[in-house]
Amino acid sequence: MRALARVAARRALRGAAASVAKLARGHASSALVAGEAEAEEAARKLIEKLPEKRNGLLLYLAKGYGARSECIGPLLHEHLGSDAVVLGCNSEGGVMAQGRELQKETFALAALLLDLPGLQARPFAGDLEQLPSLKRGGRWSSGTDRSALAFCSLPVSAGDPQSWVCMLDIALTGRSGRPPVLVGGMPVGGYAYVDGEMKASGAFGVVLEGASCSPVVCQGSEPFGPFMEITAVQQQHVIREINGQSPRDLLLPLLNGPQVPGTGSSMAGIFVDPKPESGEHGSWTDAHLAAAALGGRPNCLSRPMHAFTQEGYLVLSPLTDMTPYAPGMQLQLQCFSPQHALRDLRSRAETDLALHGRPPDAVVMVSCGARGSELYGEEGVESAILREVWGCDVPMLGFFAGGEFGPVGLRTYVHGYTTSCMMIRSGQ
Repeated sequence: MRALARVAARRALRGAAASVAKLARGHASSALVAGEAEAEEAARKLIEKLPEKRNGLLLYLAKGYGARSECIGPLLHEHLGSDAVVLGCNSEGGVMAQGRELQKETFALAALLLDLPGLQARPFAGDLEQLPSLKRGGRWSSGTDRSALAFCSLPVSAGDPQSWVCMLDIALTGRSGRPPVLVGGMPVGGYAYVDGEMKASGAFGVVLEGASCSPVVCQGSEPFGPFMEITAVQQQHVIREINGQSPRDLLLPLLNGPQVPGTGSSMAGIFVDPKPESGEHGSWTDAHLAAAALGGRPNCLSRPMHAFTQEGYLVLSPLTDMTPYAPGMQLQLQCFSPQHALRDLRSRAETDLALHGRPPDAVVMVSCGARGSELYGEEGVESAILREVWGCDVPMLGFFAGGEFGPVGLRTYVHGYTTSCMMIRSGQ
């Protein structure tokens, strides 16, 4: 599968590079200001790099300004005009744009302007406990194909991010019968500006209509060993039995055996909800599940293995705040390392390129704060891999998060140690 994707990706690149360069200039652009300590001055410097009076969507992320960032959204909105949708917030974990990933820089302001033909942006904001209303004439009941970028500022005062993204999943699916495309994450810092309104905290995002959006989710782990089944659970995230045996007795020989694909951290890949019940269309089918797999979506949720208890039980990171481990769940061991993470990102980006025949016009990228320089020892490594796959520069905006949103199979989950991307292309 990976070899075929690489061949198709190279073929796609040969005919696409020139046209994509034109699209990147005319329909999407990114801008970055680094090292400017004054928020207002940073916004004005960013404005100098942006086109005037556009009707599209502007996303921005600010690092280092705290409450002083309140001036940024209004200044950018005034520059673009009231017909533009402007959405942004603080991201103290770091920002990405123009091929750079800034985690160590004290002050940074990055933006992505999308002015793709036919694109309609419907912003929303609220809390985590209910479905928010859409602005700009949007309706969740619309039958059109839509995707969403969703964000939840940390710290969270109330509500469960996983339950919230599940609500968005169901609303996005609606009557379309197609798996939802939802990408985003949890930036640190708050002070969100949502189409004219300032939100000190809470959840927000934007629904995209009239564009082709595809998720690329890289959990960075290499699976190995047999498929196994959880047969008894002691607590929500403490596994008492696997295949009817002590987890320690069963797993230690595998974790120290010849199948381990190199040095790294031990993870468990949990196969969750293969065909969830949701949406007015009824149950998902095997055809939907197969299409999700062929489209490059992960088929399991990776969770770190923390320790074995004195009794030999396995302690895992929780699945979600609301979903405990349960007997009957399938799992497979995984190994997480910088090498595996880059191999996974490259493979999934090549699959996306092969499926669509050309690089994206723009990308929104959300990475765990434990990746980037924390994982690779230097900044910009993953951005460089994507640029190498595409064979050209693509306008991009991203941030380092305290939790990443992206699909596993037919549902969206809150991840950790993951890079989750929304690949945006003009047209349906």
